[in-house]
Amino acid sequence: MKQNELFDVLQAAEKIDQATNVDEILGTLCSCLEQYGFCACLITQLPLTHESRWQEYILANCWPQEWYQHYNATGHFRHDPCVAHCRRTADPFLWSEVSRKNLEASARLVMDEATEFGLRQGICVPVHAPFAPPTVVTVSGEIADLVPATRLIVCLLARQALESVSRLRSGSGDSAKPVLSGREREVLRWVADGKTAWEVSRILSLSEHTVLTHQRNAKQKLDAANNVHAVVKAFLRHEIQP
Repeated sequence: MKQNELFDVLQAAEKIDQATNVDEILGTLCSCLEQYGFCACLITQLPLTHESRWQEYILANCWPQEWYQHYNATGHFRHDPCVAHCRRTADPFLWSEVSRKNLEASARLVMDEATEFGLRQGICVPVHAPFAPPTVVTVSGEIADLVPATRLIVCLLARQALESVSRLRSGSGDSAKPVLSGREREVLRWVADGKTAWEVSRILSLSEHTVLTHQRNAKQKLDAANNVHAVVKAFLRHEIQP
């Protein structure tokens, strides 16, 4: 990720993190993602497919009202192939990456009708946790394809939105107590500067293996999906500065 892109992500993540209610979180997220062609967002847990009132598991909803009503009226949740895929993976994916080859007609209908309502493409960011149903952040819009850098940005901000919504709903706040070691913060600062693990090892006179270990430990402590996500979370915790 380029330096200017990371700076924009940090600014957007900070705005989402500072939001004081769910509507403000969704508004900020959609405003940040509008430039990439996304206009809708849904954050929800995924109950079992036979659950008749899946809407009760929704954490935040910014879907177009007409599509939301139609989706519910037709019982699309039970047949949505993206919902099924979210149960099987923790990796973010594009709607278009869900193979249509072996889909039943009812599943293809969900995707076709979403397009008719202006939701041509989307990204699902599934999150799995022990002893809890899967949770997913879905953002969608007219855009047909995404470059890898944009996809990473969308996923990072989607995860931040989920964390902010979850924190507000639970009424808890993140502890201000630092969790990273000094060396882990130092490594993340260089990651934020766009350096590879090998480059960081040369700068800090460490082995590349040691740098990778610090990166892995930082991700575990921050519950981050990747190195850039760790940088974002460390920044929001004021453990590093851009």
